[in-house]
Amino acid sequence: MRRAVSTDDPMRFEIEEYEPEAPGPGEVLLRVRASGICGSDLHSYRDQSRWLSPEGGWQAGRTPGHEVSGEVAEVGEKVTALHEGQRVALQPRPFCGTCSACRSGRTELCRYSPGLFGEQMPGGCSEYLTVPAENLFLVEEDLDFAVAALAEPLAVAVHGHRVAAQLDPTRPTQGERVVVLGAGPIGLMSVFYANQAGAEVAVTYRYPQQAEAARRLGATYLFEADGDMETELHAWAKEHPVDLVMETVGGAANTPEVASRIARWGGRVLLLGVPARHVTLPAQVILTKQLRIAATVFYGYIGMQHDYELTTHLLNQHRDLLSPLITHRFPLNEVADGYAVAADKTSGAIKVSIQP
Repeated sequence: MRRAVSTDDPMRFEIEEYEPEAPGPGEVLLRVRASGICGSDLHSYRDQSRWLSPEGGWQAGRTPGHEVSGEVAEVGEKVTALHEGQRVALQPRPFCGTCSACRSGRTELCRYSPGLFGEQMPGGCSEYLTVPAENLFLVEEDLDFAVAALAEPLAVAVHGHRVAAQLDPTRPTQGERVVVLGAGPIGLMSVFYANQAGAEVAVTYRYPQQAEAARRLGATYLFEADGDMETELHAWAKEHPVDLVMETVGGAANTPEVASRIARWGGRVLLLGVPARHVTLPAQVILTKQLRIAATVFYGYIGMQHDYELTTHLLNQHRDLLSPLITHRFPLNEVADGYAVAADKTSGAIKVSIQP
């Protein structure tokens, strides 16, 4: 079997042979069919000083890829809900199931998780992975594998929106006004789900393909992220009070501060973007406006429904709307080219899929 391994040079990968572990009790051997390149991977890819630093998000010697779909190749003992040949999406963060967070249903807060497939553990840029069966969610048999792998970024947006709704549980999402800062894949997924929840949506973007996708997914107002964007957005927000701001940019951007300033008094701010450094929030603004702030990065249960259950249903039902987000596909031996295209948005890239 083959997998891609990062090297000391962030522009180069090695393709190595390996033998996947046989699935143990409660495990499944997954034949990987698609692995999306995430913006959090690209933070380290773009900033080479972080590549080998202790706090770097992705170091040499790793097999990346946490947005994964595939088909069941083999099941271990005690696995009864899955069988060979089924198409599945991977929830890439295992959990212990026994800590206080897991027992309360908050598996996304598990303190004993071994990490994430694609970061602390080998990920989807490989032909096979051995994973817990409970981390796999069925998709329809004819769903494109690359679209099925969108379950992970969509689950981030879905979980975030559902958490934000809990900050004001008596207020319906229908008719809300939502601003999404950033039109990368997480931002576009946030536009899509906010629109599905009945909100009027505005979004900021940098590249034409992002604007086109945002319109198609339901954004009504679009603001180009140029030198005048913040001024225009502030002026617009004064005339159109914003109930919820979803920050999806991350990196070194000052968007958490922008989010706090454009939210209406008593509004909500949701932080979804992964920051590349410490960012500041305007505490006086937050206090004065009595904002409610939440931050999420994973997925789990809200009530009795897991985010992935909702996410896979949406992908199955809206595949024609979401499939154009897959702009590029590369085989495993061209993974470096895939990362280069994903990092260069002038290529027209939105979501780049590696297909082992």
